[in-house]
Amino acid sequence: MTPPRQVIAGRTYMVTRRVAQRQFLLRPSKKTDEAFVYCLTVAAKRYGMKVCWLMVMSNHYHAGIHDEHGRFPEFFRYFHSLLARCINCFYGRWENLWATEQTGALHLGDDEAVFDKMIYSLCNAVQSDLVDRVDRWPGFCSYRYQLEDRPIVVARPTWFFDKKGGMPKHVELRFDRPPQFAHVSSAKWADKIQSAVGRAEADAAAKRMQQGRRVLGRKAVRRQSPSSYPHSNSPRRTLRPRVATKNKWRRIELLRRNRFFQRRYREAYTRRRAGELEVTFPYGSYKLRVQGLVRCEPPPSH
Repeated sequence: MTPPRQVIAGRTYMVTRRVAQRQFLLRPSKKTDEAFVYCLTVAAKRYGMKVCWLMVMSNHYHAGIHDEHGRFPEFFRYFHSLLARCINCFYGRWENLWATEQTGALHLGDDEAVFDKMIYSLCNAVQSDLVDRVDRWPGFCSYRYQLEDRPIVVARPTWFFDKKGGMPKHVELRFDRPPQFAHVSSAKWADKIQSAVGRAEADAAAKRMQQGRRVLGRKAVRRQSPSSYPHSNSPRRTLRPRVATKNKWRRIELLRRNRFFQRRYREAYTRRRAGELEVTFPYGSYKLRVQGLVRCEPPPSH
């Protein structure tokens, strides 16, 4: 049984999802990029999700979301299903698009963790030696849209959606600033992002020079076959963290809360399976609650 996730409104997450067999099915192209943004925008509006950043790599993506209403599992299900069918239709394929592992939803426990993971996501192509600068990545990256505080407008993919259906002809996605930084002015926010990205680019360049490596480059990335995949080994059966913060005591606190929730959830689940109907599940239980099968505790008063 997969450890249960506590779903609580008002949390910020870094989302990661990988393509099956690490194939380059999200390889940069105008159509796949627009399909990704279109499906993401439709799903975000449907479930009231704020999208804070987005980086679409060839075989995975990273995004920052703020879950105002505690509905991210429904958002994941709808978005990933919609995009998988759209991309499969584009390539004329039928197999699963996504890897079978659970979608990574890293709870960002404080301001520093939010900013750190945002910069990590935006600089993923640079750190992977694909391009030397973030704005040279040929795929979709929210970096410029965040700096300029402007939305992206994309059209409905014509190869998948019926024009007579109910899907909007165009959608507009604006990257919301993480609420942890709502007090920062637009100019200071843009400067903070640009400075951090610049430092990450310089660090990556120094490492490449020291190790004698070069970047793959935009043209080579675009030439990659969607059915190909990296030849490097991917770590397997490693730790899958649920929380992120560099503050030791904050991390201990969040991990203890997670363990306490999981222990109480399993106790309630065991009692429910044994036939006890009057069982109250801990606050933050999700799937059984939305299916109307169990009762849950109310949110804490503090």
